Amino acid sequence: MTTFSITIPRLPPAECSPNSRVHWREKGKAVAIAKDEAIAAVKAQEWSGPPVQAALIHVSWGVKDKLKRDTDNFVARTKPFMDGIVIAGVIADDSRFHVRYQYGWHEAKQSETVITIEPDPIEEAI
Repeated sequence: MTTFSITIPRLPPAECSPNSRVHWREKGKAVAIAKDEAIAAVKAQEWSGPPVQAALIHVSWGVKDKLKRDTDNFVARTKPFMDGIVIAGVIADDSRFHVRYQYGWHEAKQSETVITIEPDPIEEAI
């Protein structure tokens, strides 16, 4: 497998933040939409192949302003996107046994979440 990347044209849902105080039904709707967006992004890139068993996943959030944001909250907010990628069959599982993560920020003209998946050479060697 080579590197596979998707761009979701928004930041992860605020309803999924650990600090969010929304009703569970509202959070459930936001999670379902985020999963569907990730699945649609995978389909748009025409992923084909077996699920990656050991992956290094880079997540970068693109923002257009200079506001301070808490990375820990964004990690939790990104979970529905990762679940959508698992459902779409790109990675076998998003448990600690199958993936390692790297998180970061970049400047962008519009808010976006870029998720790049590549084979993890450390895990594949084990």
